[in-house]
Amino acid sequence: MSTKIIGNDLTFKTYSWLNVNNTEILIPELSGKKYMLKSDKKDSALDFSNMEYAISKEVIKLTEEYENLYRFYESKENETYREVVNLEINNEYNELLDFHDIVARKNSEVEVILNYNGNSTLENFRSSIIKVFAEENSKVNLFVIQDDPKQTMVLESIAACVEKDAEVNIYQYELGSSKLYSNFQSNLKGDNSELNLDGIYFGYDSHELNMLYNICHNGKNTNSDILINGALKDSSYKNLKSTLDFKKGSSSSVGSEGEYTILLDDGVTAISVPILLAHEDNIEGNHAASSGKIDKDLMFYIMSRGFSEKEAETLIVQSRFSKAIDKISDEEIKNKLWSRIVEIVRK
Repeated sequence: MSTKIIGNDLTFKTYSWLNVNNTEILIPELSGKKYMLKSDKKDSALDFSNMEYAISKEVIKLTEEYENLYRFYESKENETYREVVNLEINNEYNELLDFHDIVARKNSEVEVILNYNGNSTLENFRSSIIKVFAEENSKVNLFVIQDDPKQTMVLESIAACVEKDAEVNIYQYELGSSKLYSNFQSNLKGDNSELNLDGIYFGYDSHELNMLYNICHNGKNTNSDILINGALKDSSYKNLKSTLDFKKGSSSSVGSEGEYTILLDDGVTAISVPILLAHEDNIEGNHAASSGKIDKDLMFYIMSRGFSEKEAETLIVQSRFSKAIDKISDEEIKNKLWSRIVEIVRK
């Protein structure tokens, strides 16, 4: 029996008839299975109680109730730490409800790659909650690769708290599951803190993608840059909501958000809701969203060089995705992503 929850609430509500203020999610009945990886010891020092995060409070409660994996990553003061984690879903382990806490101590750097993938013939479920805490003058690079099996419902929640002079870089790759609900919340808490998010998504078949990004500027001289490139084909559906929120006290801050979608078929649905909120005068905010088919002249030019239509489409999609994918330091993962994108375009 499924359970209905409401999530991905829009911070600043708009007209109800637009159906973008929130999202209805039907959670399947879970069995409470174990997972193949061992959990780390819980770290109680990471407190996000003063920050709104995750798709909804019900999702946090659900993930806590059925949690079967916890991992903790920490770079000690003045040190560098890196880890790659392969998180596979298969017929034996088709439920994953995981927490990941990532901490960069003062003057340190941490890089974490979470590679969600797998091959399953069953109906699968994943709910992941990832929290990032960057202390003063630290740097975090987080890569979240979502290439779960097709028959997977994914709830993906990421939250980042960025202290003074710290930098957090988030890279998201949404390619797999047939139903994706993702939520990103950030708090640029300290003065001179910085957040960069570079993401890609590819919807195909009858995939449903529902994504929300909230970027809160609280400290002075903070900077955020959100860039998301996507492609849709077949009868896929995408709803992306993004908010830049300059809170009182965030003077001299700069924020930018942009989403650009390639529409490869007539049957797709692309909804974008960019929002800019300002409670300070001395700030700079930029936001943009565009969706459209590939330019015919560009297609003609590429095909005149001997490429087929599918090959031309592949080259154009690759050019949009290359900036984000080239950031991955693991060559094996990078090559698999490129192969996966080519496979989706040409299927």
